[in-house]
Amino acid sequence: QRYPLAGEANAAVSLWVMKPDGPNSDTWGRVAVDLGPDPDIYLARVDWAPDGGTLYVSRENRAQTRLDMLSVEPATGKARVLFTEEAAPGSWISLSDNYRFLHDGSLIWWSERDGHGHLWHFTHANGDSGHWRQLTHGDWVVTQLVGVDEKVGRVFFTATKDDQLAPQVYALALAAPGHIERLTEPGFVNAAS
Repeated sequence: QRYPLAGEANAAVSLWVMKPDGPNSDTWGRVAVDLGPDPDIYLARVDWAPDGGTLYVSRENRAQTRLDMLSVEPATGKARVLFTEEAAPGSWISLSDNYRFLHDGSLIWWSERDGHGHLWHFTHANGDSGHWRQLTHGDWVVTQLVGVDEKVGRVFFTATKDDQLAPQVYALALAAPGHIERLTEPGFVNAAS
């Protein structure tokens, strides 16, 4: 994307959906996604649900102090706000790729809403405002969501829980996140993929 020079107009943002075999492949063709009334936004992230039935869009205001997660119906482009992240006063939203949409429609989400970067589990039913459950907490930071094993209900991540200078790899049970298991040897910087 070419960025505007100082004083020039910002890029006009739009998002469209169409079937992979082209706009004339069926009755709905190319569909514009409803991104809301404010055209001066960033599209921070765009993801499909695991079953391909829903498109998720992270919409951020230009000041980067508010992020809305939109749930979009691909056939109509109709969107609704699933949840909103608000930055602390005098701060901004730290964008992250540390999130996973799960097959049950819930989401593992990284957020600094408690003052540190931690993992949260967001569940919602059609039309409700959703429910948040904090998976990790404390005076430390989750540095990466490595993966989720949905069959056994385990979440894998790297964090500075035991050493600020040497991140470790950890796992927790999604059903009972109170016990965090360190999987790597302390004293070394560890990563996982």
